Amino acid sequence: MAGIGFQLKKMFNEHGFLANVRAYSYSAIVTVGPLALCILLMTVAQQLLISVDTPHVERELFMAATQYALIFSQIITGGFNLIVSRYVADQLFIKKYENILASMYGVIAICVSIGAIVALLFFSFSPLDLTFKIVSYILFVELIIIWIQCMYVSALKDYMKIVKSFLVGVCLSGLAVFICIKFFHIYSAVAMMICLDVGFFFMLIKFTQYIREFFKVNNFKYFLFLSYMRKYPLLFICGFLYTLGLYGHSLIVWQGKHQHIVADTFVIAPFYDVPVFFAYLSVLPAMVLFVVSVETNFYTAYQIYYNRILNSFPLKDILSAKKDMFKVLSLELSFIAEIQLFVAVCSIALGLKFLPLLGLTYEQIQIFIIFILGFLFFIIMYTVVLLLLYYDDQKGASWTTMIYTIGSILVTYIFLHNGNYGFSVFIAAFISLVFGLWKLTSFLNKIDYYTFCSQPLLPKKEMKPY
Repeated sequence: MAGIGFQLKKMFNEHGFLANVRAYSYSAIVTVGPLALCILLMTVAQQLLISVDTPHVERELFMAATQYALIFSQIITGGFNLIVSRYVADQLFIKKYENILASMYGVIAICVSIGAIVALLFFSFSPLDLTFKIVSYILFVELIIIWIQCMYVSALKDYMKIVKSFLVGVCLSGLAVFICIKFFHIYSAVAMMICLDVGFFFMLIKFTQYIREFFKVNNFKYFLFLSYMRKYPLLFICGFLYTLGLYGHSLIVWQGKHQHIVADTFVIAPFYDVPVFFAYLSVLPAMVLFVVSVETNFYTAYQIYYNRILNSFPLKDILSAKKDMFKVLSLELSFIAEIQLFVAVCSIALGLKFLPLLGLTYEQIQIFIIFILGFLFFIIMYTVVLLLLYYDDQKGASWTTMIYTIGSILVTYIFLHNGNYGFSVFIAAFISLVFGLWKLTSFLNKIDYYTFCSQPLLPKKEMKPY
């Protein structure tokens, strides 16, 4: 989250309730805003279609296409998330701002090319109308570009522009859907998809404008960032596995007995997907809290410790800073766990009350509860992974993420025909959390060695950029 920490610290230094509200609001927009607003927009469009008795076939086709665009756009861009964040942070630190804008275009070119190949292969065997294929592909590409741009917008200073762009884009799509349904009585999936395309295209254009205004120079070295792929391959693996872990279990369940094929093209499992979706919403508050906690409290203690080492402070002062850093880390991790436990309990209570009103069955509510508990372990595990990356323990972070992703997919496959849905995420998240905490504790116990003794005796040769 390059750049957001400076703005958050400034807001929290401004005393008062409104300053805190602003800080948490900005953190929410940058951290979970894109995904949350995408989900909100698609949900509102679906509810509007239901309210006017749109044919079930059209509603189903619209939701399946948006679900695929949302999931696979994140999987394609997920591997670049940590790489790009590291690259942008480094370029900001060494003040080579001219590399940043070019790298954004380079990442977009790579991911859109991958997306084009995937979409071509997927739609080649589909009997869908060509028009629907085109508008669905446009949404898919727009989401790919927006996820990439979100890796860069955290470096911008004017967060109000980001907020306004999100809100205007969502309102634009929502208004277009409302007008099509209420005034022109157009209920087709093609029309609804075009309405979404309009809103996301507006966001895409505004983000491009803001990023270009902030990073004015383009040195045309579009693929210079790829040197980081060779330098930090584990960051790419960690980012990709994390994103795949979010949806891998769903891809397996789609092949099971609850499989439902839409328009001979999209394979989904609504019986499973709906409770998982509602359960996933429970982790969003913890993601926001993590950014605020780490960028304001933990990072300050982390910075003091390493600054004292770099500036040759007395050993007594260094040990004191290390003790303070460990204390802050323990408190912040405990705080996030406590908040997520509170959110989990509230989510289960609200789910038991309101999900039956939305038509969920007893079995689906059971899946929802199991996933709430599984995501409780998952979000703490994810926090530990990011803390490992703070200490540059890329191997520990990658192994932790790999255990979760492979574990959740494997256990889902084992339980696929038994109907024990949700236990895969619960089991995999718990095991990976235990492993991650062990790796973090082991690293912290040897932090003096890693800090003073693990540096190379001879400087490494510089890698030639692409």
